[in-house]
Formats: sequence, C-alpha cells, structure tokens
Amino acid sequence: MNRTARSIWATLATAGLAVAAFATLGTQAPDTASASSDPAASAARADTPASGAQQQWPTLRTGAQGSMVTALQQLLSARGHSLTADGSFGNLTAAAVRSFQTKQRLQADGVVGPNTWNALTTTLRTGSRGDAVAALQRLLTARGHSLTADGSFGNLTAAAVRSFQTEQRLQADGVVGPNTWKALVAAPSGARSDTSPSSRPAPTGYSLKFTKNQKHPMYSVLSLVHNGKAVKSYRAGSGMGITNECASGEGWLPSGTYKVKGHETNRNSGLRTGIKGYAIQLEDKYCTPKPGQKRVKRDALFIHSEMLSDGTQAINVPLTSDDYYRWDGDIDYKSWGCIKIKPTDIKDLFSRLNRAGWPPNLALQVG
Repeated sequence: MNRTARSIWATLATAGLAVAAFATLGTQAPDTASASSDPAASAARADTPASGAQQQWPTLRTGAQGSMVTALQQLLSARGHSLTADGSFGNLTAAAVRSFQTKQRLQADGVVGPNTWNALTTTLRTGSRGDAVAALQRLLTARGHSLTADGSFGNLTAAAVRSFQTEQRLQADGVVGPNTWKALVAAPSGARSDTSPSSRPAPTGYSLKFTKNQKHPMYSVLSLVHNGKAVKSYRAGSGMGITNECASGEGWLPSGTYKVKGHETNRNSGLRTGIKGYAIQLEDKYCTPKPGQKRVKRDALFIHSEMLSDGTQAINVPLTSDDYYRWDGDIDYKSWGCIKIKPTDIKDLFSRLNRAGWPPNLALQVG
C-alpha cells in the first residue's frame, strides 16, 4: 500500500471511530436502557443470579398504585425529594420523578423505566441507614418477609434479604445490588420463584389475610397468619354482597396489602361510621374501575363486628330482625365496605394479637 492510500485509509478509520463514539454517547438518555447501565453495578458485582432468567424492571407512571410506588417514593425521598410514601403515583410523585430525571440527564417524562430505577437504587448492606433502607424493608414485607420499616439495615433485614435472594435464585450474600432491587420491585406481592413448598423459607412474623369467596362473599375467610401458616381462621364478610371493589361503601375491599393503622377495644364513632367496640383500622385504598376512569377512594376501612362501645351486645329489640349494635346472625356479615366477623371471633383475634404484642408492621393481605 503506497503512502497516499495509507493516508486515505487512516482518515476513513478515524472518521469511522468518531461517528461510532458520537452514536454511543448521544445527547440525552431515554428511559429504556438495559440493566448493564446501572451505576451501582460496579459496587455490587456479586449480586448475580445463581440460575434462571433475570427479572425485568417494571414501568410506573401516573395512576400506578401499590408497594412498588411506595418504594419509588421512598427512594426519591432518599435522593432529596420530599414525598409521602402513600403508594399512590399522583402529580407530586410525577413532579419529583421529572426533577430527578432532569438532574440525572434522563428524559424527563415522569415515567419510571429501567434508567430511572437504575439511577435511583443504590447498593445496601448491613449498617446502611435511611429512606432507601426503609424502601427495601417495605418491599421485603410486601414479599412476605415481615420487617419494621425503620430505615436501619440490621441482622433481621440482612436475614430477610438472604432469604429473598435464595427464593429468587440470586447469590444469597445479604448485599442488595441491582439484581436484588430489580427482583424486589418486579416480583408481585407475596410472589415466590420456586413453587416447591419444601424448598423455600416461610415468611416470618404475624400478618392478616382476607381470602375472598367469589360465589358467596359473606362466606369469605379472615386468617391470622404466623410464619407463613394460618394459626386461626374466621368466617368473614366484606361489603353488602357486591363483589365490585370500586363500589364505595358497598363493594368488598380491593385486593392488595393494607397497613394496620391502629386498634381499639372501646371505639365509639357513633353515626359517622357506625362502628363501636373492638375495631382494627386499615389504611385507605384507591381503586380504578376501568382504564381511563376516575379513581375511587375507599376510606373508613376497618375489621370490626357489631357491639356496643364497651364490647357488650345491645338489647334485643322485639320484632326487629337486625338490631344495629347486636349480632343477630348471617345478616350481620354484611358491612359498608369493611370486613366483619362475629363478636366472639374479633375478641379471640384481639387476644391472640395481644399475646403477640401487636406487631408494629402488621399488615392485611386481601386477595
């Protein structure tokens, strides 16, 4: 090859490299990158699958609900965006997402895809503290590992992480890197990767579970669960026999996970909710009737019975088939959207939870 030919070839090669470099860099990254662009990857190379396919990041946008949104909000809070972790992706959450995306030089569209998740998540291990740890603990609880979301990565959190990693066939080292975050965010609540009961650890701690009876709503079941097993079950009803979750005040509870906000044995709410005596208060829940329709807020949600504020039964009024504060039979399993059980059953449930110390992270799973 003569000198002129070599010169031309060198010029073309240099130009080709420049074009390739420009194409690689781009000017703004859309939220569609693969997990290999995770900024925490170099700090958590041990967080690799032991076998099987990796989870894919979910996409969240305005209108989304649930534990994934709660985790998103806490991760945004950990990055300096003040939000209430209510599990509802509204305008404030969307604004915080766009602000974060702008700072990270991502496409600021308010939609949380792979790039945004990768930028938000950070490697956590024993000793870590803050909102990111609280987000981790809430996600683990939603996946069946009962933890207090106190933002402190201690031994219990490490044990739950290792258990979850084993279930998801990840390297069980207790370090939360990109693949563990992805599996936590992407897996449905209570999901397990291995369907063999003998090969997976049971979730620890206490929880409540409401199992709906589609054919006979007033014959549904409320269970107290300990370490993954129902220790006591009660016949229960929810709503007025209507299975429409979005029928406010009449339909049964929407499926999902509910935080227990409080409990009392002498409630006296009078006509406001009609609930007296033993009652367990649940967090509010939003329900979307159909895609594109306005969300319905389901509030004033309780597990309760029919009794007076002191826990006793009202007097039996003659010729009345259903006394308001007296348990009269099957008709009393109906409620205005709450969960109802017999007076003796709710007192038994309270007695069991009293002995358990009323776990501060107690939650109700409805499905």
